[in-house]
Amino acid sequence: MFLAAYFAGGILTLLHPEQEVFPVYSWFLFALVPPSLPQYGLLLHEVNGRVVEPARLYQEADGFVATPHSVTAYKLAQQLGFAIERHPLEAESYRAVLEENWLPPATRYEVVRIKADPIVRWKSGHYDVQPLKTFTSAPSSP
Repeated sequence: MFLAAYFAGGILTLLHPEQEVFPVYSWFLFALVPPSLPQYGLLLHEVNGRVVEPARLYQEADGFVATPHSVTAYKLAQQLGFAIERHPLEAESYRAVLEENWLPPATRYEVVRIKADPIVRWKSGHYDVQPLKTFTSAPSSP
């Protein structure tokens, strides 16, 4: 009897999903998900004078960059993209760190905003990019 009443109470909370009543819950985990922040990436077109065809995101550029799955490089790309869109004066410092530590010399790349549904990207790999700005890192010194 108790379990039936508890179950019915949980179902009734569906009428107001934004307000769960302790100890009766509708049991919808993550029912209210905040909007995600924009994601940015580095789209590589040329690395060390080698054309990347088709252009690839940094994290998909195995064989072109030393550490494509680096969390630090990913975070720098996020900060650079955010700075380009909202704080252009700060963008140069992020760019300098990224090029000095993470990109090979003479790399032509675009900073892009990535538009993707996370589930669709996970299942199919599909995403759209919106170009923000193109850069070329300094060539290697002799």
